[in-house]
Amino acid sequence: MSFPGTTASFLANVTLMVQIAAFIILIFGVLHAKKKDFLKHFKTADIAVVFGILAFLWMSYRFVINFRAIILNITSQDSLLLIVHVVAGILGLSGGIAFVLNKFIKKTLISMRMVFLAWTIALLLGIVLYAIYYVS
Repeated sequence: MSFPGTTASFLANVTLMVQIAAFIILIFGVLHAKKKDFLKHFKTADIAVVFGILAFLWMSYRFVINFRAIILNITSQDSLLLIVHVVAGILGLSGGIAFVLNKFIKKTLISMRMVFLAWTIALLLGIVLYAIYYVS
């Protein structure tokens, strides 16, 4: 089962939906922080990170399976986009995990914005890569 007009697998579609849902939840977390409702901010951010981890599990599995092909075509636009997506995603998700666990990174406005920016870049590149790979 896939979205109409795509060749994506069910898990690829679910991963995309989970990542989009996580980002929407994260935006709600940002809105709660702007309203100074930090309890709701922390709860929504926690949920977004859990969703991000679930999607990461599938994406990392697919990355490992396709690693040889990515390396062999390292100079192709697709591979370069994928590598930037992976780096931004790892930075965004690991930063989110560090915030949730209150470890390794101080919760400042600048650090939170940097993690949010990395997550945003990873999501946008993920959507572009989905379109490249699966939309016919």
